[in-house]
Amino acid sequence: MACNWAVCGVCDCRNTNKQSIVWCPKCDKGLCCRCREQHCNSELTKTHNIIPITEYQKLPLNLLESAQTCSIHNEQYEKFCKMHDSPCCRKCVTETHKSCKDLTAIGDIVKNIKSSNAFLEVEQMLAETLENTTIICNDRQENLRCLQEQRTNIAFDVEQTRTMINDHLDKLQENLMNELCVTEEYESHNVKQLLSVIEKNKTGMTYLQNHLSYIKQHASEKETFLVVKCIEKEVSVTKESIQSVLKSKDMKTKNIRMVFNKEVQNIGGIRSFGSVCVESNPSQVAIVGIKKLQAQKMAPIKISKCIDDIVLSNKKQIHLHGGRIRGCLILPNGKMMFCFYDDHKIVALDSNGTHDFEIKLNTTAYDMTFIEAENTIAVTSGPMEQFIFTVDLNSKQLTRSIKVGSYLYGIALRKDVLVYCEEERGITEMKLNEGSEKVVVSLDKPTLSYIAVHNERFYFTNKENHSVSCYDRRGNLEWEFKETRNVECPQGVSVDSNGNLYVAGMNSNSIVVISPDGKKCRKLLSASDGLKKPRVLHFEQNTKKLLVANERSCAFLYEVS
Repeated sequence: MACNWAVCGVCDCRNTNKQSIVWCPKCDKGLCCRCREQHCNSELTKTHNIIPITEYQKLPLNLLESAQTCSIHNEQYEKFCKMHDSPCCRKCVTETHKSCKDLTAIGDIVKNIKSSNAFLEVEQMLAETLENTTIICNDRQENLRCLQEQRTNIAFDVEQTRTMINDHLDKLQENLMNELCVTEEYESHNVKQLLSVIEKNKTGMTYLQNHLSYIKQHASEKETFLVVKCIEKEVSVTKESIQSVLKSKDMKTKNIRMVFNKEVQNIGGIRSFGSVCVESNPSQVAIVGIKKLQAQKMAPIKISKCIDDIVLSNKKQIHLHGGRIRGCLILPNGKMMFCFYDDHKIVALDSNGTHDFEIKLNTTAYDMTFIEAENTIAVTSGPMEQFIFTVDLNSKQLTRSIKVGSYLYGIALRKDVLVYCEEERGITEMKLNEGSEKVVVSLDKPTLSYIAVHNERFYFTNKENHSVSCYDRRGNLEWEFKETRNVECPQGVSVDSNGNLYVAGMNSNSIVVISPDGKKCRKLLSASDGLKKPRVLHFEQNTKKLLVANERSCAFLYEVS
């Protein structure tokens, strides 16, 4: 991060002082009008993305500078230690990380950081933490209002009671009011102290959130990566502070109430006007769930692989015998499974493509998903019946038949919850071993649709309008992809560990991959690769293999790198 951004870096090296008008994050230099033109025409630098100097000034330069420099040795970070999840300068490597094997040059791991799952998770964690501080601030402010209102009400009651007694009670009233004010001030002081701490955290989170979008838009990959690491640490500290606040006794809601003396009418026996007491009730604050810190670690393995870098290799063609294929699956052990719709059966092949076993059903077989915890598969019945079947892969026997409310098609697994496409309802969930259904996304007649799940997001294909849609866990539409030139009549869908989406276009005879944000698409396979109405596919994340099945006769197995 250069400190003299106002002066053209190239001219400065020539001892010429010219004002910079643009900034090149790649070169870390400002450029004047003349140098900008040379920079844009040079073969080495013409691909660099330059930004106006006015936009560069909006970046939090102090934050970017401190994020890139080792606070211990005051040197620029050069390496990243995967073992300790920490950037390292040259001296850090020799002094602290000499025995660490997973040291990688920072420049090699920051590619696509702004579109990575790790960046999105930190961005979400920052938003959640800020939202939680706002919730707590509002709760404490409400408690302050209640305390003041209660004081007013009690004071009014005291005045009303006092009108019924004589001057003998004047002194007692004065003592009680003093006690009331002291108590309220003391409790309010405690609340204000806690509120001050929370508002300080809120200010810090607001500052980081306001600048994060500029960092994402204009900072270099390296700058972004290191700043996000800094923000992650800051948010982690704030998160722990919030959790400690919620557990502290100061979070209990304080109320002041009046306890009248039963003998108030017996003037001679009165020794006090009453007493002020404080009730502490549990806080009703419900904060937004914050993920555990380890889930947010920005290890390089979480950086999304760009769809332009995906390569399919070692193609293996698999010949199949039977009717129409509506579902396919690769198990972690390499076995391949297919749903033969017309034949009412599931066929399993070994990893080399030879026949292993088959299971007959009493009805059609549409799609299936693997339940690893039980070593079973869940199979949907399609538009003929309203059942989910579970099959034990050890005994190769049907174990359960679960009746549902409508015809159902594509199915996937999210932790211990089955997620499936249900006709006339939409995307529905059912927790394993419970059987109760819950509609997550209401859709109008999503017939013959497929679904995939990744990182609390649902990916849904709709052959009627040739679309692929992404919904969040609450059922909100995040994006919709439509491009009939590459994907016509989308059917099977699967997702890799980076959030890249693989979709089978049945009428377009294509297999495409869509970026996690739904903005980019790339065709991986076409009719020239043997595709003829490709119906379904499945990506196995452990072995990184992609299984693609035509509607009839054959399937193809690829290694993905």
